[in-house]
Amino acid sequence: MQNPKYQHKKKISTQETKRRRKKVRENHTRVNMENAQEAGLNTNEGAKGIPDRHRPLNLPQWGVPGLGLRQSSPVWSDLLVLKWLLGLCVGFPIVCFWIKSNLKKNKEIQKNAYLAAFQLLYLMPTFHIVVKATQIWYFNGLAYKETTAFERVFDKVDGLPGIAKIAFASQIWKFFISMGEFDLAWPEFLGSQLLSTVLSYWTMSVPYMQYYAVYYFGACELTNLPLAAIDLGRYYPSTIGSGMKGVVDIGLKVLFASLFVYFRVYGWFFMSKQVYEDTMFILDAKNLPAGFEYPCPREVVYGVVVMLGMFSLLNVAWLWQIAKEAKTTLFGGKKKKGKSSSSNSKSSAGRGQPPARKGTRSSARKKTN
Repeated sequence: MQNPKYQHKKKISTQETKRRRKKVRENHTRVNMENAQEAGLNTNEGAKGIPDRHRPLNLPQWGVPGLGLRQSSPVWSDLLVLKWLLGLCVGFPIVCFWIKSNLKKNKEIQKNAYLAAFQLLYLMPTFHIVVKATQIWYFNGLAYKETTAFERVFDKVDGLPGIAKIAFASQIWKFFISMGEFDLAWPEFLGSQLLSTVLSYWTMSVPYMQYYAVYYFGACELTNLPLAAIDLGRYYPSTIGSGMKGVVDIGLKVLFASLFVYFRVYGWFFMSKQVYEDTMFILDAKNLPAGFEYPCPREVVYGVVVMLGMFSLLNVAWLWQIAKEAKTTLFGGKKKKGKSSSSNSKSSAGRGQPPARKGTRSSARKKTN
């Protein structure tokens, strides 16, 4: 029989050994986990600069270079985009059918129900965009807020993603609908719709230039509201145009010209100048804080400036046409045969709005035959 004192010492030594072994195992486990994490991080970050997939990503994950296309892209995952796109696509044939069914005696509208349905439907997204943007820009005080270059370029603006999504859906719908009608398929307008589609996609995909997007995508669209009434009166002179003669017609044209000069010439110039200065500021490495990463590819940074320049040139061209039309209206003068319709259409055309052509699709076919 063993001594009780010896048994007690043996029991204590056994417990101490277990504690030491457990502590050693925990230390080994902790070291192994730290080494594994460090090795995994270094491996991922060392492979052509690709960060660990579990860490937050600032750059686009995959897709068309510069477009920021992602697996969670709002193109096919956002309900607001799908709702507007589906609504416009389904609503267009319904409106066309309604016009043909209820306005059978009106040959002028019956002849081109396609164009009438387009004008009526496009007013819906335009009106929504104008209301939302005006509230953010003027009533919420964004236009009067003191901001820095970094805030204007990289800060998010509440409510803007909804504007960009509606603009994106409506521009896609408008592009394809315009290709189906001779009076809408002007190359310069189809091109401007494509540019607007890309810009609106960038705006809703990455937090870049959202401050400026409120002005360009929203406030400037105010010019298209009186323009839509002017276009309807020109497309259907006997039905709608007869009720817009005199004071109403002149008032709408003056309102459109005033809004165009204020938003797309005066305001556009100063905003574009500020966009260029802010872009140069953020592209200078010495102005960037330590560890800063762009929330978008550099293609987007340069692409915004280039596309803005293209739209500025279009605005100058349309301003020239407006000036020529105003001169003719105020001082009279003969218009060259065959160019009057083109001048009228372009003079009252804001960005993204269709002009009127002298011939229709049917008349164009007759001339070719």
